[in-house]
Amino acid sequence: MNRPEAAFQPENRRFAFLRALGGGFEVVAVIGASTLAAVLAQQFITPSLGEALGLEGAEPDLMAGSWTILRMFALQYGVLLGLALVFGLLRGRRSARSYALGKGSLSTAGILKWGIALGLIAGAPGTLVLFLQEVAPIGQDTPIWAALREAPHDTSYWIFLFVGSFGLVPIVEELTWRSYAIGRLTETLAPGAAILFTALPFALLHVQYASTDPAMIATGLSVIIASFAFAFATVRTGTVWPAVIGHAITNFPADAWLGGLQLALALVLFIVFFKPIRRELGQWSGLFFRWSTLQALAILAPVIALAVLAMMFQAYAIWIGAAVLVAALLLGLAWRSRWRQSKT
Repeated sequence: MNRPEAAFQPENRRFAFLRALGGGFEVVAVIGASTLAAVLAQQFITPSLGEALGLEGAEPDLMAGSWTILRMFALQYGVLLGLALVFGLLRGRRSARSYALGKGSLSTAGILKWGIALGLIAGAPGTLVLFLQEVAPIGQDTPIWAALREAPHDTSYWIFLFVGSFGLVPIVEELTWRSYAIGRLTETLAPGAAILFTALPFALLHVQYASTDPAMIATGLSVIIASFAFAFATVRTGTVWPAVIGHAITNFPADAWLGGLQLALALVLFIVFFKPIRRELGQWSGLFFRWSTLQALAILAPVIALAVLAMMFQAYAIWIGAAVLVAALLLGLAWRSRWRQSKT
Protein backbone atom coordinates (compact mmCIF):
# COMPACT_ATOMS: atom_id res chain seq x y z
CA MET A 1 0.00 0.00 0.00
CA ASN A 2 1.06 3.57 -0.62
CA ARG A 3 -0.12 4.79 2.77
CA PRO A 4 2.32 4.66 5.65
CA GLU A 5 1.69 1.80 8.03
CA ALA A 6 0.58 4.23 10.75
CA ALA A 7 -0.38 7.69 9.53
CA PHE A 8 -1.46 9.05 12.92
CA GLN A 9 1.74 9.39 14.92
CA PRO A 10 4.52 11.98 15.12
CA GLU A 11 7.61 11.14 13.09
CA ASN A 12 9.95 11.34 16.08
CA ARG A 13 7.97 9.08 18.43
CA ARG A 14 9.95 6.95 20.87
CA PHE A 15 9.04 5.19 24.08
CA ALA A 16 10.20 6.55 27.44
CA PHE A 17 8.41 5.42 30.59
CA LEU A 18 7.91 8.80 32.30
CA ARG A 19 6.85 10.48 29.06
CA ALA A 20 4.38 7.67 28.40
CA LEU A 21 3.14 7.77 31.98
CA GLY A 22 2.45 11.48 31.58
CA GLY A 23 0.39 10.74 28.48
CA GLY A 24 -1.55 8.00 30.22
CA PHE A 25 -2.20 10.20 33.25
CA GLU A 26 -3.36 13.05 31.03
CA VAL A 27 -5.84 10.93 29.08
CA VAL A 28 -7.19 9.32 32.26
CA ALA A 29 -7.47 12.67 34.04
CA VAL A 30 -9.19 14.48 31.16
CA ILE A 31 -11.66 11.70 30.36
CA GLY A 32 -12.16 10.96 34.06
CA ALA A 33 -13.00 14.60 34.79
CA SER A 34 -15.50 14.70 31.94
CA THR A 35 -17.10 11.45 33.14
CA LEU A 36 -17.39 12.90 36.65
CA ALA A 37 -19.03 15.98 35.14
CA ALA A 38 -21.55 13.72 33.39
CA VAL A 39 -22.34 11.90 36.64
CA LEU A 40 -22.85 15.21 38.45
CA ALA A 41 -25.01 16.49 35.62
CA GLN A 42 -27.37 13.55 36.08
CA GLN A 43 -27.94 14.64 39.68
CA PHE A 44 -29.00 18.19 38.83
CA ILE A 45 -30.48 18.25 35.33
CA THR A 46 -34.23 17.79 35.16
CA PRO A 47 -36.07 15.99 33.82
CA SER A 48 -33.76 13.02 34.10
CA LEU A 49 -33.34 10.82 31.05
CA GLY A 50 -35.38 8.11 32.74
CA GLU A 51 -38.22 10.53 33.43
CA ALA A 52 -38.17 11.84 29.86
CA LEU A 53 -38.39 8.28 28.49
CA GLY A 54 -41.25 7.40 30.81
CA LEU A 55 -39.21 4.85 32.77
CA GLU A 56 -40.28 6.33 36.11
CA GLY A 57 -44.03 6.45 35.59
CA ALA A 58 -44.40 9.78 33.75
CA GLU A 59 -45.54 10.17 30.16
CA PRO A 60 -42.62 9.89 27.70
CA ASP A 61 -41.37 13.21 26.32
CA LEU A 62 -38.58 12.62 23.81
CA MET A 63 -38.09 16.33 23.11
CA ALA A 64 -37.43 16.89 26.82
CA GLY A 65 -35.09 13.90 26.70
CA SER A 66 -33.18 15.48 23.80
CA TRP A 67 -32.80 18.70 25.78
CA THR A 68 -31.58 16.75 28.81
CA ILE A 69 -28.93 14.96 26.73
CA LEU A 70 -27.81 18.23 25.13
CA ARG A 71 -27.26 19.84 28.53
CA MET A 72 -25.41 16.80 29.83
CA PHE A 73 -23.17 16.78 26.75
CA ALA A 74 -22.52 20.50 27.11
CA LEU A 75 -21.18 19.97 30.63
CA GLN A 76 -19.39 16.66 30.04
CA TYR A 77 -17.66 17.56 26.80
CA GLY A 78 -17.21 21.20 27.77
CA VAL A 79 -15.01 19.99 30.65
CA LEU A 80 -13.20 17.56 28.34
CA LEU A 81 -12.63 20.11 25.58
CA GLY A 82 -11.47 22.74 28.05
CA LEU A 83 -8.91 20.45 29.69
CA ALA A 84 -7.72 19.04 26.37
CA LEU A 85 -7.22 22.55 24.99
CA VAL A 86 -5.30 23.63 28.10
CA PHE A 87 -2.98 20.64 27.86
CA GLY A 88 -2.61 21.08 24.11
CA LEU A 89 -1.78 24.77 24.28
CA LEU A 90 0.68 24.34 27.15
CA ARG A 91 2.44 21.40 25.51
CA GLY A 92 2.45 22.71 21.94
CA ARG A 93 0.01 20.22 20.43
CA ARG A 94 -1.88 22.67 18.26
CA SER A 95 -1.98 21.41 14.66
CA ALA A 96 -5.05 19.83 13.06
CA ARG A 97 -2.88 16.85 12.08
CA SER A 98 -2.07 16.13 15.73
CA TYR A 99 -5.80 15.55 16.31
CA ALA A 100 -6.40 13.71 12.98
CA LEU A 101 -8.80 16.47 11.92
CA GLY A 102 -7.60 16.74 8.33
CA LYS A 103 -7.94 14.30 5.45
CA GLY A 104 -4.87 12.32 6.46
CA SER A 105 -3.79 10.00 3.66
CA LEU A 106 -7.25 9.93 2.08
CA SER A 107 -9.23 11.99 -0.39
CA THR A 108 -12.72 13.20 0.44
CA ALA A 109 -14.13 10.25 -1.50
CA GLY A 110 -11.75 7.95 0.34
CA ILE A 111 -13.00 9.20 3.70
CA LEU A 112 -16.59 8.45 2.66
CA LYS A 113 -15.66 4.98 1.38
CA TRP A 114 -13.75 4.11 4.54
CA GLY A 115 -16.56 5.44 6.72
CA ILE A 116 -19.29 3.49 4.92
CA ALA A 117 -17.22 0.30 4.95
CA LEU A 118 -16.49 0.70 8.66
CA GLY A 119 -20.11 1.35 9.52
CA LEU A 120 -21.48 -1.58 7.54
CA ILE A 121 -18.81 -4.21 8.22
CA ALA A 122 -17.44 -3.33 11.67
CA GLY A 123 -20.96 -2.40 12.76
CA ALA A 124 -22.47 -5.64 11.43
CA PRO A 125 -22.33 -7.54 14.76
CA GLY A 126 -24.26 -4.78 16.54
CA THR A 127 -26.71 -4.48 13.66
CA LEU A 128 -27.25 -8.25 13.79
CA VAL A 129 -28.15 -8.07 17.49
CA LEU A 130 -30.72 -5.30 16.89
CA PHE A 131 -32.10 -7.16 13.88
CA LEU A 132 -32.51 -10.36 15.87
CA GLN A 133 -34.16 -8.47 18.72
CA GLU A 134 -36.80 -7.41 16.21
CA VAL A 135 -37.42 -10.72 14.44
CA ALA A 136 -36.28 -13.45 16.90
CA PRO A 137 -35.24 -11.96 20.26
CA ILE A 138 -32.14 -13.53 21.81
CA GLY A 139 -32.48 -11.72 25.14
CA GLN A 140 -33.82 -8.68 26.90
CA ASP A 141 -33.70 -5.06 25.74
CA THR A 142 -32.08 -2.31 27.76
CA PRO A 143 -34.70 -0.01 29.34
CA ILE A 144 -33.91 2.65 26.73
CA TRP A 145 -34.23 0.18 23.85
CA ALA A 146 -37.57 -0.98 25.22
CA ALA A 147 -38.88 2.60 25.62
CA LEU A 148 -37.81 3.61 22.11
CA ARG A 149 -39.31 0.45 20.62
CA GLU A 150 -42.71 1.59 21.92
CA ALA A 151 -42.32 5.25 20.90
CA PRO A 152 -43.98 6.54 17.73
CA HIS A 153 -41.48 7.29 14.96
CA ASP A 154 -42.35 10.97 14.77
CA THR A 155 -40.14 14.08 14.64
CA SER A 156 -39.33 13.99 18.37
CA TYR A 157 -38.20 10.34 18.02
CA TRP A 158 -35.68 11.17 15.29
CA ILE A 159 -34.46 14.30 17.06
CA PHE A 160 -33.86 12.23 20.20
CA LEU A 161 -31.91 9.59 18.27
CA PHE A 162 -29.92 12.24 16.40
CA VAL A 163 -28.86 13.85 19.67
CA GLY A 164 -28.39 10.67 21.69
CA SER A 165 -27.28 8.07 19.16
CA PHE A 166 -26.31 8.53 15.51
CA GLY A 167 -25.74 12.32 15.25
CA LEU A 168 -23.87 14.03 18.06
CA VAL A 169 -22.60 10.93 19.87
CA PRO A 170 -20.28 9.71 17.06
CA ILE A 171 -18.72 13.17 16.79
CA VAL A 172 -18.02 13.76 20.48
CA GLU A 173 -16.94 10.18 21.22
CA GLU A 174 -14.60 9.86 18.24
CA LEU A 175 -13.07 13.27 18.88
CA THR A 176 -12.50 12.17 22.49
CA TRP A 177 -11.17 8.64 22.12
CA ARG A 178 -9.60 8.57 18.68
CA SER A 179 -8.73 12.20 17.90
CA TYR A 180 -7.61 13.42 21.33
CA ALA A 181 -6.62 10.27 23.25
CA ILE A 182 -4.84 8.24 20.56
CA GLY A 183 -3.03 11.34 19.30
CA ARG A 184 -1.73 12.05 22.79
CA LEU A 185 -0.66 8.49 23.45
CA THR A 186 1.14 7.94 20.13
CA GLU A 187 3.61 10.64 21.10
CA THR A 188 5.37 7.94 23.12
CA LEU A 189 3.50 4.65 22.77
CA ALA A 190 3.55 2.40 19.72
CA PRO A 191 0.30 2.59 17.69
CA GLY A 192 -0.85 -0.85 18.85
CA ALA A 193 -0.31 0.14 22.48
CA ALA A 194 -2.27 3.38 22.03
CA ILE A 195 -5.12 1.44 20.42
CA LEU A 196 -5.19 -1.09 23.26
CA PHE A 197 -5.06 1.66 25.91
CA THR A 198 -8.11 3.41 24.43
CA ALA A 199 -10.28 0.76 22.74
CA LEU A 200 -10.96 -1.48 25.73
CA PRO A 201 -11.81 1.33 28.21
CA PHE A 202 -14.10 2.93 25.61
CA ALA A 203 -15.99 -0.35 25.26
CA LEU A 204 -16.07 -1.03 29.02
CA LEU A 205 -17.61 2.39 29.71
CA HIS A 206 -20.74 1.20 27.90
CA VAL A 207 -21.97 -0.08 31.26
CA GLN A 208 -25.56 -0.36 30.06
CA TYR A 209 -24.57 -3.68 28.47
CA ALA A 210 -22.95 -5.13 31.60
CA SER A 211 -25.22 -8.12 32.03
CA THR A 212 -25.28 -11.91 31.66
CA ASP A 213 -28.20 -11.59 29.26
CA PRO A 214 -27.23 -13.05 25.83
CA ALA A 215 -28.33 -9.94 23.93
CA MET A 216 -26.32 -7.68 26.22
CA ILE A 217 -23.22 -9.93 25.99
CA ALA A 218 -23.47 -9.92 22.20
CA THR A 219 -23.93 -6.15 22.14
CA GLY A 220 -20.96 -5.63 24.45
CA LEU A 221 -18.77 -7.75 22.15
CA SER A 222 -19.99 -5.76 19.15
CA VAL A 223 -18.96 -2.52 20.89
CA ILE A 224 -15.47 -3.94 21.47
CA ILE A 225 -15.16 -4.90 17.79
CA ALA A 226 -16.32 -1.48 16.61
CA SER A 227 -14.06 0.31 19.10
CA PHE A 228 -10.95 -1.47 17.81
CA ALA A 229 -12.02 -0.97 14.18
CA PHE A 230 -12.50 2.80 14.62
CA ALA A 231 -9.13 3.07 16.39
CA PHE A 232 -7.26 1.10 13.71
CA ALA A 233 -8.90 3.12 10.92
CA THR A 234 -7.87 6.42 12.53
CA VAL A 235 -4.27 5.29 13.09
CA ARG A 236 -3.95 3.84 9.59
CA THR A 237 -5.42 6.79 7.69
CA GLY A 238 -4.41 9.74 9.88
CA THR A 239 -7.96 11.10 9.91
CA VAL A 240 -10.78 10.63 12.42
CA TRP A 241 -13.62 11.28 9.97
CA PRO A 242 -14.04 7.70 8.65
CA ALA A 243 -14.51 6.62 12.28
CA VAL A 244 -17.11 9.36 12.81
CA ILE A 245 -19.04 8.25 9.70
CA GLY A 246 -18.71 4.58 10.60
CA HIS A 247 -19.83 5.24 14.17
CA ALA A 248 -22.88 7.12 12.90
CA ILE A 249 -23.89 4.22 10.64
CA THR A 250 -23.30 1.74 13.46
CA ASN A 251 -25.52 3.74 15.83
CA PHE A 252 -28.33 4.24 13.32
CA PRO A 253 -31.50 2.49 14.53
CA ALA A 254 -31.85 -0.90 12.85
CA ASP A 255 -35.40 -2.24 12.75
CA ALA A 256 -36.25 -5.44 10.90
CA TRP A 257 -36.16 -4.12 7.34
CA LEU A 258 -33.36 -1.57 7.71
CA GLY A 259 -31.23 -3.96 9.77
CA GLY A 260 -31.71 -6.64 7.13
CA LEU A 261 -30.71 -4.19 4.40
CA GLN A 262 -27.58 -3.12 6.30
CA LEU A 263 -26.54 -6.73 6.88
CA ALA A 264 -27.09 -7.58 3.21
CA LEU A 265 -25.02 -4.57 2.09
CA ALA A 266 -22.27 -5.53 4.55
CA LEU A 267 -22.15 -9.06 3.14
CA VAL A 268 -22.05 -7.82 -0.46
CA LEU A 269 -19.34 -5.30 0.39
CA PHE A 270 -17.26 -7.94 2.16
CA ILE A 271 -17.52 -10.38 -0.77
CA VAL A 272 -16.86 -7.85 -3.54
CA PHE A 273 -13.92 -6.20 -1.77
CA PHE A 274 -12.63 -9.29 0.04
CA LYS A 275 -9.02 -8.98 -1.12
CA PRO A 276 -8.45 -5.30 -0.14
CA ILE A 277 -10.32 -5.86 3.12
CA ARG A 278 -8.14 -8.87 3.89
CA ARG A 279 -5.00 -6.87 3.10
CA GLU A 280 -6.13 -4.06 5.37
CA LEU A 281 -6.93 -6.47 8.19
CA GLY A 282 -3.43 -7.84 7.72
CA GLN A 283 -2.06 -4.33 8.24
CA TRP A 284 -4.15 -3.96 11.41
CA SER A 285 -2.83 -7.28 12.65
CA GLY A 286 0.73 -6.21 11.89
CA LEU A 287 0.24 -3.01 13.87
CA PHE A 288 -1.21 -4.75 16.89
CA PHE A 289 0.57 -8.07 17.28
CA ARG A 290 3.95 -6.67 18.19
CA TRP A 291 5.94 -6.68 21.38
CA SER A 292 5.68 -2.89 21.43
CA THR A 293 1.92 -3.17 22.03
CA LEU A 294 2.80 -4.37 25.53
CA GLN A 295 3.98 -0.82 26.26
CA ALA A 296 0.34 -0.17 27.13
CA LEU A 297 0.60 -2.55 30.08
CA ALA A 298 3.44 -0.53 31.60
CA ILE A 299 1.16 2.51 31.66
CA LEU A 300 -2.05 0.68 32.53
CA ALA A 301 -0.51 -0.91 35.65
CA PRO A 302 -0.03 2.35 37.63
CA VAL A 303 -3.36 3.70 36.32
CA ILE A 304 -5.19 0.58 37.52
CA ALA A 305 -3.34 0.74 40.85
CA LEU A 306 -4.51 4.32 41.38
CA ALA A 307 -8.07 3.37 40.40
CA VAL A 308 -8.05 0.55 42.96
CA LEU A 309 -6.64 2.94 45.56
CA ALA A 310 -9.45 5.42 44.83
CA MET A 311 -12.07 2.68 45.24
CA MET A 312 -10.53 1.51 48.52
CA PHE A 313 -10.38 5.02 49.92
CA GLN A 314 -13.43 6.66 48.35
CA ALA A 315 -13.31 9.61 50.72
CA TYR A 316 -10.03 10.59 49.07
CA ALA A 317 -10.98 9.70 45.48
CA ILE A 318 -11.27 13.34 44.41
CA TRP A 319 -7.84 14.11 45.87
CA ILE A 320 -6.33 11.11 44.10
CA GLY A 321 -7.87 12.31 40.83
CA ALA A 322 -6.56 15.83 41.42
CA ALA A 323 -3.08 14.41 42.08
CA VAL A 324 -3.21 12.51 38.78
CA LEU A 325 -4.24 15.70 36.98
CA VAL A 326 -1.37 17.68 38.53
CA ALA A 327 1.12 14.88 37.78
CA ALA A 328 -0.07 14.79 34.16
CA LEU A 329 0.39 18.56 33.86
CA LEU A 330 3.89 18.51 35.37
CA LEU A 331 5.03 15.58 33.24
CA GLY A 332 3.47 17.17 30.16
CA LEU A 333 5.31 20.44 30.76
CA ALA A 334 8.58 18.62 31.42
CA TRP A 335 8.33 16.89 28.04
CA ARG A 336 6.55 18.99 25.45
CA SER A 337 4.46 17.48 22.67
CA ARG A 338 6.20 15.44 19.99
CA TRP A 339 3.67 16.86 17.54
CA ARG A 340 5.38 20.28 17.77
CA GLN A 341 8.27 19.00 15.65
CA SER A 342 6.18 16.93 13.22
CA LYS A 343 5.37 18.02 9.71
CA THR A 344 1.99 19.72 9.42
